[in-house]
Amino acid sequence: MEVRILGGGREVGRTAILLKEREGSILLDYGVSFDERDVPQLPLHVRPVDVNALVISHAHLDHVGAAPYLFITGNPKTITTKPTLDVARLLTIDFLRLNAHYIDYELREFDRMYSSAEFLNYGEKAEVGAFEIQSFNAGHIMGSSLTYVETPSGEHVLYTGDFNAVQTWTLSSVDTPPLKPTTIIVESTYGARNHPPRHLVEKRLLEVVEDTVDRGGVVLIPAFSVGRTQEVMTILYAQAPYLDIYVDGLSRDVTELYVKYRKFLRDPGLFLKVVENVNFITDFAMRKKILKKPCVVIASAGMLKGGPSLYYLKQIQGNSRNAIVLVSYQAVNSNGHKILESGVLREQGIEEPIKARLTWLDLSSHSGSDDIVKFVLHYKSSVRNVIIVHGNPEDADELSRKLKEQLGEDVNVLAPPSGGTVQL
Repeated sequence: MEVRILGGGREVGRTAILLKEREGSILLDYGVSFDERDVPQLPLHVRPVDVNALVISHAHLDHVGAAPYLFITGNPKTITTKPTLDVARLLTIDFLRLNAHYIDYELREFDRMYSSAEFLNYGEKAEVGAFEIQSFNAGHIMGSSLTYVETPSGEHVLYTGDFNAVQTWTLSSVDTPPLKPTTIIVESTYGARNHPPRHLVEKRLLEVVEDTVDRGGVVLIPAFSVGRTQEVMTILYAQAPYLDIYVDGLSRDVTELYVKYRKFLRDPGLFLKVVENVNFITDFAMRKKILKKPCVVIASAGMLKGGPSLYYLKQIQGNSRNAIVLVSYQAVNSNGHKILESGVLREQGIEEPIKARLTWLDLSSHSGSDDIVKFVLHYKSSVRNVIIVHGNPEDADELSRKLKEQLGEDVNVLAPPSGGTVQL
């Protein structure tokens, strides 16, 4: 079997991995990334006619954003979970609204992909020719999957996608099903570092929120619309139900899908209570009104690149009673990263010092380095190859070093670049 890294090799984003055998090919994800100017970057080309099936691990654009290209001239079978494609459709609509001048597909191509899909629940299998594909919980966002592919040549490939080994309020931790993978393709987003204990991060979040509200301030929590918003909502309601919590942006629509597919959540009953007790912003007048009293506002975009979170930032940043709590990854070119570094909001040549309390908390939905190693070691008895993807060079290399040390010389550990090929 040949493994082609079409994207996501020694980089984070545009993940695309082609498993190629004589009998056919399986494509694992087909995502986009964004350069320093926020221009979408595509994975390497693959002819749609050469793809027997597309497997989508989860709804984030860095794993699915380029997939509709395959449906301009082709129609491969799509294997995924139903919440993944429903959430991805929302994100794709938003993506096309902002990037239509860079992207050659339209929403109709996404809908063709949707029509081609075979939806799996966790533990279920699909057959594509001589390939057998099975899905398991990855713990990253709702509907995210580990993918297990049994190939005609006898290779058993376990692809992690993005996964989280830590149980959260909304999701169970990653499954470790009793499989015998010969090859593991594993993410390395945090291959070089671990996260602080989750309960301590949550405790700090509550301290900042309660202190700010007690002083009569507004807390802005910019958060990714998928996963992070729903997690923060649940953390705050479960531990401080008396807080006045508002949710704004694309997060509203995503939360409706979390309710619809709540069987994929760890505690569906709790999440329903959360949704019943938080307030969803419905118009601009409501946005202005809520800022006149102490409250918590959870809004997209998580990196403050746009959306209602940027509006709220401009409204509250000049008052030291208020707080801005960043709980999402902040890319180098994002407003979130810039204000963390400088304490200044720069827009259109104007600099505004941030007087509000500014905090960043590590509420990641990716596994830390030690947990990635532990996951791979769970399959030490069968694995012969480990292919490291979805990580910057320093993360991929450090994870490679750790795995080689733990697995020994009998296991081939590789971190190929995008464009690289591994022969198994």
